[in-house]
Amino acid sequence: MTPRLLLPASCLLSLLVVAPACGGRLPKSEPTRESGQSGLMNETFAAKNACNPDNHLRPFIIEWDATDRSSFESYAANDVVVVRYEGCNMVVLEECRNDSVRGEQGAYKPVEWTSGALEKINISNEGELSAKLPLSVGTLGGRVSGGEKFSMEYYVAGTRTSTRPTVYRDDLKDNPGCEGATHFVYGYNLGAFALGSVNELNVEANASLYGFGVDGKNSRKRSADKQGGDLGTCKSDAATEVEGCKSPIRLTLRPIRDGENPEVAAMQAPDTPEAMNAAGMVNLKMEISELARSHYESAQAKLTARDGKGCLRELDQYDKLEPKRKSTDPKVFFSDTRAKCLMLAGKCDPGKGLLRKNYENTNMASFGPEHVDKAVDHAASLHCQGKMNPRDELIQGFTELTLGANVTKKSGKECEAAYEKVKRNAKAVKPKDDEDHMVIQASRDLYAFAPLCFARAGDCDRAWEVFQAHFPKERLEHVPDKSQHPSVIRSMFEAMVTKCKPKG
Repeated sequence: MTPRLLLPASCLLSLLVVAPACGGRLPKSEPTRESGQSGLMNETFAAKNACNPDNHLRPFIIEWDATDRSSFESYAANDVVVVRYEGCNMVVLEECRNDSVRGEQGAYKPVEWTSGALEKINISNEGELSAKLPLSVGTLGGRVSGGEKFSMEYYVAGTRTSTRPTVYRDDLKDNPGCEGATHFVYGYNLGAFALGSVNELNVEANASLYGFGVDGKNSRKRSADKQGGDLGTCKSDAATEVEGCKSPIRLTLRPIRDGENPEVAAMQAPDTPEAMNAAGMVNLKMEISELARSHYESAQAKLTARDGKGCLRELDQYDKLEPKRKSTDPKVFFSDTRAKCLMLAGKCDPGKGLLRKNYENTNMASFGPEHVDKAVDHAASLHCQGKMNPRDELIQGFTELTLGANVTKKSGKECEAAYEKVKRNAKAVKPKDDEDHMVIQASRDLYAFAPLCFARAGDCDRAWEVFQAHFPKERLEHVPDKSQHPSVIRSMFEAMVTKCKPKG
């Protein structure tokens, strides 16, 4: 008969509360958490693996401040970023690169833009914090364990990925700055985020707590504990404003592989066709079928003829034949043509959006977002038709007057239509800044360009009327005798609009 182990009732009670007084082997107890909960959970598999990098290869980087983000972007502008990622900590190894040879370990491709949508993450306990925001355990863990709840909103506007799918240990061995490297940033999401402490997590599904909404306006906007970028700019179509929605918010990490990169051996192989291909020698010649090429050439001809809808039909046929190089893809050169044809077809805003993304994938992006915006505005002024917003209509009208005044002679009817566009919108449209020259000039210099357009069209009477209507009266301050003002204005008109100066 198996002997029974008899324990006093007091010891049975002690076991229920995990007291070691009655002997036996008990789990090691950890200090009680700030919330008053037992620390025994820290000994479980889940707790030990909560910050295992292998389980979290797509971490949000909400811990980074503006300086950290700026340093990361500077690093990523020239090289693939290498990090040391251990537990709940990640360190960017800024010295793990060759300043003399940019892109030695690879580089990042241009941004692949996405349609984007507002996403939300709610954190109500430590398990959710470890699973959803592992790099924040060190700073937010105590607050969450103390009962605080957090809500995060983020918007992904685009993604950049590395030109290389892998990084090998031998690639880094000669650089002491790479010591301790565990992973590299294969890709990262651009956008904006905001995170803050909340009392309740049952906010409306479509409501934004931090200002994301139509035109960035939201009456429920509140301050955030942590923020990257500006959620309110993520729906804009201007490159300068969308800069606020280009903050790195989430990384895609890949472990550094042991050993030597097999491409190194391929580079050292004899120059056979096979070895050259293995070494990454790419034939840059674009191979398009003759039929696809004919559709694209036809689209170009229809663009020149200002047949927007016909142009789009040709491009649709091209896209069916070349699905890997569609004209809808802003990384493809042909998207420039589609963007302008969209404008001609009366779809100004979609055309501007596609053209901006196209420009940001070309060398034009190196001149900065202001230059991109100006280039898009100029293209829109030449191609947009149909319904337009006041700013686009103003710029288009002024561009047409400028061309009529200096380049291409227009009819009086064309000058009148362009003049009406400017006059109708000049007061309502305000310059974005002191370098928004097209908008500034449209109001300031209308008295000059509109009369010149009419004069070249052969209508000096209309030119004189428009000149008088918009002549800046402050230019008469040096003439105290107001009775002389009419003759002074007439003299200035004839000096500027020489075609309307009386002969003889």
